Amino acid sequence: MQHITCAYCNGKGIDPFHLLSDLSTCQVCGGRGEVTVRDTTSPCPFCTGSGKDPHHRLTCPVCWGKGVVTAPKQSRTCPNCHGTGKTEGNDLPCIRCGGKGVIEVKK
Repeated sequence: MQHITCAYCNGKGIDPFHLLSDLSTCQVCGGRGEVTVRDTTSPCPFCTGSGKDPHHRLTCPVCWGKGVVTAPKQSRTCPNCHGTGKTEGNDLPCIRCGGKGVIEVKK
């Protein structure tokens, strides 16, 4: 067994998106900044070792994923997400490696 830096929070131990508060602990490493893995690992091919799911992000908190905001008598592109409905950088943990960035290799 070996200890590696948590890929999801980059070893900080704090939730990288501050969802509940600025002091929320990382959901992958539990605030330790590192995870324990077996000695036989390789980078996760799904997230390329980042620990973040490349296809899923949290929805934009300003437009609630719609991509537009409305004001009286007009609609315009959301200034926070620029119309994507997703907030850049608000990735969820990788579903294949659980946010560790590595997967176990069978011998």
